[in-house]
Amino acid sequence: MISTNIPSREKKILSILNARHGIVSGKELSTKIGVSERTIRSDISHINSALADLGIQIQAVHSKGYTIQVKDRSTLLEIFSDEQNFITKDDRITALLLKLLRHDDWYNLGELEDEMFVSNTTLEKDIKVLNKIIFEQHPYLKVERKLNSIRLEDDEHKKRDLLTRYYAKNWDYDSTEGIVLKQDEFGGELLKEVQKVVKKTLHASGTHLDDFAFIYLSLAIAVMIFRVKNGHFINSDDKAFIDEDIRIVLDRLSESQEVSLLPGEYHYLSQIKEQLVFLCLKTYSKNYVLNNTDIRCHEIVNNLLEDLLRKYGIDFTEDDKLFVDLTRHVQALVSGIVAPHLQNHVLGDELRKKNPFLGDIAHYMRCCLSKKCEIALGIEEEDYLLPFIMLSEEARYKKKRGEGIPTAVVSHYNESMTHYLMETLNRHYGGILKLDGPYAMYNKELIDKDQVRLVLTTVKVDAFKKYFNTPSLTVSPLIDEKDQAEIDLYLTSLKNHYLYKVPQKQMEAYFLKDLCYRLPDKSNLTSAISSIEGKIKDLLGLDSLKPFDMEEDYYCSLSNGLLFCYQITNQVQEPAVSLVDLGKDLSSKHQRNIKTVMYMLMPEKDMQALGWFYYMAMAFAWYPQELRSVFEGTSVEDLSFNISRGIEESKRIYED
Repeated sequence: MISTNIPSREKKILSILNARHGIVSGKELSTKIGVSERTIRSDISHINSALADLGIQIQAVHSKGYTIQVKDRSTLLEIFSDEQNFITKDDRITALLLKLLRHDDWYNLGELEDEMFVSNTTLEKDIKVLNKIIFEQHPYLKVERKLNSIRLEDDEHKKRDLLTRYYAKNWDYDSTEGIVLKQDEFGGELLKEVQKVVKKTLHASGTHLDDFAFIYLSLAIAVMIFRVKNGHFINSDDKAFIDEDIRIVLDRLSESQEVSLLPGEYHYLSQIKEQLVFLCLKTYSKNYVLNNTDIRCHEIVNNLLEDLLRKYGIDFTEDDKLFVDLTRHVQALVSGIVAPHLQNHVLGDELRKKNPFLGDIAHYMRCCLSKKCEIALGIEEEDYLLPFIMLSEEARYKKKRGEGIPTAVVSHYNESMTHYLMETLNRHYGGILKLDGPYAMYNKELIDKDQVRLVLTTVKVDAFKKYFNTPSLTVSPLIDEKDQAEIDLYLTSLKNHYLYKVPQKQMEAYFLKDLCYRLPDKSNLTSAISSIEGKIKDLLGLDSLKPFDMEEDYYCSLSNGLLFCYQITNQVQEPAVSLVDLGKDLSSKHQRNIKTVMYMLMPEKDMQALGWFYYMAMAFAWYPQELRSVFEGTSVEDLSFNISRGIEESKRIYED
């Protein structure tokens, strides 16, 4: 086992860089880790010094960020093995669980304190959290106490499920080596043999498993062999169902590994394989899923979709594909196969930035499923759910908008450059925008102003824009990043028109003038938010206001240092938004480099308009110069494509 002097914060830097395919900026690392960019540079310098002899180095890419270079991935992965990770709370609890799973008898608490370098108080707190994770919720494995000793309940099935789930969750899917397992437990050769036999058998039978399912099944088999060799067995009725692929695999491995396997082992792994195959089926037949999942799972999904309709006003109930995806996933949660690997977290962060409102919905769904399925679910559950929700919303959007958004293109360039403009627009927005034109500027009267939803023009004359009763954007024939940002923001606005309930008033009515201000001289983000809450409370005459909790309450951090957070309270009759310039970059334990806070109080009856306020937050984040003008007296209503006119249009669209 490699011993390294790498603290947990530096391991997190390594983990982020290892999970990202490409370059990560210093600012992004600073935000994710929760320290300054200067500290990131210092940590990277220490990492490079400590790991130079191991062939692991973090390379700086000028003006872009950092990327990791690894000579031997197994060396990197061993740094993350469980024996190296007793530092953070989550690491300690995982390490505690593994120690108890591997220990067959009572474990003295004093010995645990010494081995894990923690106090009795810390250990007792960790035991309480562990008990909640594995006993009060699925898999209901009890932590037993006797005098000054503890052990896990003697339930072999549940112990194996927990071990398999842990290894699958921490497997590195970017390498052939995967996680470096505890050597006296598995050994690389056993796992390689298991994978080889499983792969050959599945190919012969034509059975499809994705990478996660293949690794999960292989690890479950390796765990079984290890436990059997150490005298732990699962018994069952000799007549229980046994899958033919499992029979072939275990017969071969029992011979090569010189172990005798009872029928219960075949039945246990047959159940796991059956669930994994079902999750990997390339079918979206609702009837098939209804006939092959528990009725409890149908009820959970239906209730969840109805909750989303009631709370957010978003109707996913008619999306059969989403129902299939969610039902199969809930079946996995209920059955105990719940280890989406952490690689999704990097991608999940990126998706949340692109659509923070759906990130909010994914968070709500995670909380609901955790309660309904009686299982502890973390941020990785939101990372898993978010792509499903995004695809479902996009399907609803396409259905409502039809073959494309009617868009008129006006160009004052010659034929070659105009042709290039049209082709570039088609390449970026084909299928989204239904392009009409190009029109010459002098022929703009030919455009059907009542039908068009957007005008894209190369002309920079303000009077031209006033001619149309719909947003008009000036773009370059090259459609550069700035052009794309403006078009994307408008498309987000239009999606809101089609999909979400519209606020009853114009947006500026909710941004109270006295709550849009600059707040200098605060030392950290926590104190700034507390000050913002105090001013809201005083101005609105509220008796009380629950302090916003960045550990428990949902919030989103957007580009250019804008943080959007809100509370639902019936103390207000309509949404009230505070927009605050912090005067400088502020940080807290959970967030770094925040420049602006958009803080909202919203009554429960207006929750279905929440998407519109997320849109406003995105508009502010994408246009920091315009945002600054708000603090100099510019009306909120004058920003982001004349929202007042857009809202009036959206009311008609939404009603249609």
